[in-house]
Amino acid sequence: MDTLEKVIEIVAITCDVDKSEVTESSTVGDFPAWDSVGHLGILSKVEEAFDISFEPEEMMEIEDVKDIVDAVNNKLA
Repeated sequence: MDTLEKVIEIVAITCDVDKSEVTESSTVGDFPAWDSVGHLGILSKVEEAFDISFEPEEMMEIEDVKDIVDAVNNKLA
């Protein structure tokens, strides 16, 4: 499973939506559960799944699925 697929899965599970509803451009506010608290939950699960950690400043800059994927890939590079 590549980074995008895993992030989409995490967002879908956390927001309680079908994976088919989540795209690379899905962003905070697109789903009722993806609010500021949900955003932290998503990023926390991403950190666990990829064994990485984000700085608070990085979390503030992440706005959509593509940003999450890019941040993960940068941490893993």
